[in-house]
Amino acid sequence: MKPAARLTVRGRLALLLAALMVLTGVVLAATYLLVDVYVAVTVPGPGQFSVINSAQFRRATVAAVLLQYGLILAVFVVIAGGLAWLVAGRMLRPLRQITETARRITGEDLHERLALGGPADELTELGDTFDGMLARLEAAFADQQLFAANAAHELRTPLAVMRAELDLLLTGPQPSPAEARDAAARLRRTVLGSERTLERLLTLTRGMLAPGDREPVPLDQIARRALAAVAETARGQGLTIRSGLGEARAYGDPSLLGELAGNLIGNAVKYNCPDGWIAVDTRSEADHALLEISNSGPRIADPDLAGLLEPFRRGDQQRTGDSSGLGLSIVRAVVAAHGGQLGLRALADGGLAVRVSLPAAPARRGG
Repeated sequence: MKPAARLTVRGRLALLLAALMVLTGVVLAATYLLVDVYVAVTVPGPGQFSVINSAQFRRATVAAVLLQYGLILAVFVVIAGGLAWLVAGRMLRPLRQITETARRITGEDLHERLALGGPADELTELGDTFDGMLARLEAAFADQQLFAANAAHELRTPLAVMRAELDLLLTGPQPSPAEARDAAARLRRTVLGSERTLERLLTLTRGMLAPGDREPVPLDQIARRALAAVAETARGQGLTIRSGLGEARAYGDPSLLGELAGNLIGNAVKYNCPDGWIAVDTRSEADHALLEISNSGPRIADPDLAGLLEPFRRGDQQRTGDSSGLGLSIVRAVVAAHGGQLGLRALADGGLAVRVSLPAAPARRGG
C-alpha cells in the first residue's frame, strides 16, 4: 500500500505564504465593500442623473474596482507562491544536505563533515551539531575496532599456549603421570587466566545499571577487603599501607564496586616501586561516597593520564607483564554505570592518585 502523499516543508512554507496573500485578498474584498458603500453615498442624485443612470454608474464603478482587485490578487498570489518556493528552497538547502549525508554515511566514511557555511542561524547550528555527532561516532568506532583487535590478541595468546600443550601431549612421547598432571595444571592456569580476561571484558560491556541492581554498599568495607587481598603481596614488596577508611555508603552493585576497588588497589600494588607506599581513604561528602587511592611509583606524564583509561594500555605502553591492561578501563566503565565521576592525577614525585566519587546510598529512616 502506497503511503499517503505528504507536503514537504518547502511546499508547506509556500502554501503558508500563499494563504497570507489570500488573506490579503480578503482585506481587499473588505475594501471593495467600503468602496461600494462610498459609491452609494457619493453617487450624483436624481437631480443630475436619472435613477437608472445612477444605478448603472454605481454598478460600473464597483465592477471596475472588483476586476482590478481580482487581477491584483491573482498576480500577488502567483508571485508570492513563486517567491516562497524559491526562498524556502534556499533556506532548506542545508536540511537537504544533512539528509543526503546521513543517508550516505556508513561506518567506513564517518570522516565526512557538512561544514555548513552561511549565517549563524538555527540550520547552521544543526549542521554543527551533526558534525559533532559524526566526530563522536568516528571516535567511538575507532575505539571499538582497537578494542576488538586488542581483545582478540589478548585471547589468542592463551589459546596458542593451550594448543601447543595439547600438540605436545598428542604428538610427543607418552607422558608419565607426573608430566600429565603438570601439563594439566599448566592448561588449567591458562584457562583460568582466559576466564578472568573474559569476565573483565564482560564487565566492560555493562554500560548501565537497572534500578533493581542498586543497593546500599559499604564502600569502606569493600576497600578493607581489597586491601586484605593484596596485603601479602604488598609486604613482599616492602610497601607501606596507610588507610583512613571512614564510613562511606555508596548506592550501586556490590560485585561491580568490589571489582572497582580490587582493580584500583591491585594496580596500586602492581605498579609501585620497592619500599614504596599506598594510601587508601574512604569518606562521605554531601550526597556522594568517595574512594581515594594514591601510590608511589614511576613518574607519569600528564598527557599519558588519558591513556591509562584505555583498554590494554598502561601509560604509554601496551600490556605490561602478565597484566591484561583492563583494570582502569573496567574502573571507568563501573563508575560510568553508577553515574559517578573518576579523576586521575599524576603525583609530582612519581605515582598516581585516583579519586572515585559515587552516588551515596539514601539515608536510612529511623525506626
